[in-house]
Formats: sequence, structure tokens, C-alpha cells
Amino acid sequence: MYYNAPVIIIKSTDFGEADKLVTVFSEQYGKLRAVARGIKKPKSSLRSCVQPFCYSQLHFYQGRDLELITQGRLLDFFGNAREDLERTLYCVYLMELLDKSLMDRMPVPGLFPLTLETLRAINNWGLNPLLIRRFELNLAIHLGYRPVLERCAACGQNQALAGFSLAEGGMVCRECAAAKSGSLINLSGESLAILRQLEKAGTAMLERLKASDQALEQMEYFLEQYLQYFLERQFKLKETIRQLKPSRRLH
Repeated sequence: MYYNAPVIIIKSTDFGEADKLVTVFSEQYGKLRAVARGIKKPKSSLRSCVQPFCYSQLHFYQGRDLELITQGRLLDFFGNAREDLERTLYCVYLMELLDKSLMDRMPVPGLFPLTLETLRAINNWGLNPLLIRRFELNLAIHLGYRPVLERCAACGQNQALAGFSLAEGGMVCRECAAAKSGSLINLSGESLAILRQLEKAGTAMLERLKASDQALEQMEYFLEQYLQYFLERQFKLKETIRQLKPSRRLH
């Protein structure tokens, strides 16, 4: 069966002497793996279409085990992002998040347009940390791991919230925190207020939203720990980014 779809290229790896195994993300079909035959040849028309974090229209043939890519057309290369190392690393980090969190052939409604919007914003307007935090938070939400930020996840009250409990999946009040074991992630009132806005914030709103350095560090640490806890995966690109641009971790 032949079909085609607009896709975002997650990654491509060598597959034999002349081929590559390409992992893509599509809105309709979810994450797919497909073979691009002869792509290592200099005259291959597919080479530009399957670079990491490209947006392409690909034509597939459904094989027994893997799809075959038969044709392709590049829709957006995100050239500005590729000319800047930090922006490139964060775009690849988004692809790592998708690769390690999505199951094959399981569509996730709403995540594809968010990914495309985030890549376009990074490419067109530069790297805003809140863009990355919005993506991380909404990835967790789309996968069914919505954090409880407005009230105590244990008792339901919305007063005297002491910190975020990974085990409870949300904020906990002082009384519940004292009754339970385990450390809490500190989130200030500023951090909580911004996190509560990130789920539905458009790109234009993010440009107007201001956050202190402390809040940015708290949110980054919280979302990193939250995703690792629920997805049970480590994300290597974050460590690379951290080494290139050291920052103090807040607990």
C-alpha cells in the first residue's frame, strides 16, 4: 500500500552500505521507521528531505516490517536554526524527546502541530527558554502525565503548597509533605504561575511572558526530572547542552 504524509524527521541512521533507516513523526500515523534506499549516493533526491528536524512530505510504501520511502519533498529546512549551535542542539533535543517518548504507530493528537510550531519559532525568532519548557510540559500532558499544579495532589487543598512530589505527580501541601517520605522539588510562586500558563500559551504570548533566572532554572530542573521519572528515560542532549552552557541546578 502506498501513502504519503507530512512528517518531521526525528533521526536517520546507517542501514547497510547505501541506505538509511529514518525515524519520522507524523500527525496521522505517529512515529514511523522507514528505509530510504540508496540515499548515500551523491545524486539521491531524498538526501535533503531526511535530515534531522526537517519538515518534509514523504511518500511511503508499506512493507512487511518497515516502510520504504519512495519519494520526498522538502517543506522546511529550518536553516536559521542550523546556523546556530545552541538552536541546533535544542532542535535535536526536541527530536530526542519524541524518539524516546513515543511508541511506534501511535498518533498523539495535538503534538505534531506543537512540534512544528516550536521548530518554526526557534528558527524564525531565536531560542526562548519558555518555548522549550512549553514543549516539555505539553509533551507530558499529551502522553497522559499532566502534573497537578493548582492544588495538593494528595488531599486536594490549594493552600500552603510545599513543593512538587514526583511520586504524587503534583504539588503537595506542608501537612501531606510531612506525612510522606521523599524529597520535594522546589517551585516558587512565580514558577508555578508560569507553568500554569504554558499549557495553552501561544508563541506570541511567550514572547511577552517574563521570567526571572531563578524561575527559569527551577522550571527546567522540574520538567527534566518529571519527564525522566515518568518516561523512565535519560535524555543525553540535555547533558551536552549543560556542558556547553553550565547552569546552577536548583532543587
